[in-house]
Amino acid sequence: MKRIGFIINSRFPEWGAFVRGMRPHHLLTGWPDPSSPMHFMRFGWIAEVVNRDPCSGMRYELFKPWRHYDAVVFLKSMADGCSDYAQSIKAHGTKVIFEANVDYYSENTEELPAGHLKPTNEQRGQAIAMTTSSSGVIASSSNLAEICRYMNPRTFWVADHIPKRLLPRHRDCVPSGKTPLPVWWSGMPEKASDLLAAGEALRAMGNRIRLHLVTGDLKSAMSRLDATTASDLESLLSSVPNTTHRFSSINDLLALYAQNGGVIISPRLLDNPYNRSHTEWKITLGMACGLPAIASPQKSYLDVLERAADPSAVTICRSSEEWREALEEAFDMTQHVAASNAARMTVETHYVSEVMATQHLKAVHCILESQ
Repeated sequence: MKRIGFIINSRFPEWGAFVRGMRPHHLLTGWPDPSSPMHFMRFGWIAEVVNRDPCSGMRYELFKPWRHYDAVVFLKSMADGCSDYAQSIKAHGTKVIFEANVDYYSENTEELPAGHLKPTNEQRGQAIAMTTSSSGVIASSSNLAEICRYMNPRTFWVADHIPKRLLPRHRDCVPSGKTPLPVWWSGMPEKASDLLAAGEALRAMGNRIRLHLVTGDLKSAMSRLDATTASDLESLLSSVPNTTHRFSSINDLLALYAQNGGVIISPRLLDNPYNRSHTEWKITLGMACGLPAIASPQKSYLDVLERAADPSAVTICRSSEEWREALEEAFDMTQHVAASNAARMTVETHYVSEVMATQHLKAVHCILESQ
């Protein structure tokens, strides 16, 4: 049985971790971080599948420094000290795997609407160091995998996922039949600026749709956007009927989608590398609940469309006119049942944790066997 330890959000045993509030008993239980539940969920969902399969030959767990591991996975972990600690582990014969989830690598000359989200030169150096020195890399999007592969040929793509047990029952996944049409967007509040990529279409459809935002404190986020973007976003939201739902958990998010129906949207401002390498999770969570997706031509969304047996599951929009046409078609409920089923089946076939656990295991096996 191979044992694989996961270090998440740079929670590894060094003095600074104790200064930041870690407790000695975490040496026995692993190094959880309650402030970042998403990354722990994604690890936990994969571990849940791997550990209950007696044929997997692997045991996934949060890293414990006193235990020997065949491989240690640094998931979203590249902060100061991670590279040195990874090399000390590697020197003792343990494989080191870096899980990359954001493009910290590309030169980013464009300013982001929320400047604090722009990767820094320090982060770029940390990501490159972890990527080049690791035994292998697992990237969460195909675009990011292509970038990492230039620095480390042992790079594998494993997409974001959702456990089958969390999928709503099929009878819940039905079109809303509501007027106005529920149009759902979720994400960090400062990333609501991406809605401007579909702003003209949302305004034009304002009397036929209701925009639902599942996010955090939008008002506070406005202060973190540049003045022009904040003004444009405020103008958009004042002209399109909308409701804000405070994000509380993935379970509650799925319940909102499944119970209310409609479509999921993910417009993206793709003039910067930070957005181009994001995963498909923003649309696949909605698709899992039977919401057809309308999205910008981000590479991960194109991957979902390519995997979909029925193209009605995902509509890709490259212009304001295409966004308007897609929303008008979504408003016409005559074909919505087929699109709803196609969206749900795409996730059940390709993006559940049970499928991604197999791909993750394959990647780890390949890295363990590499020289």
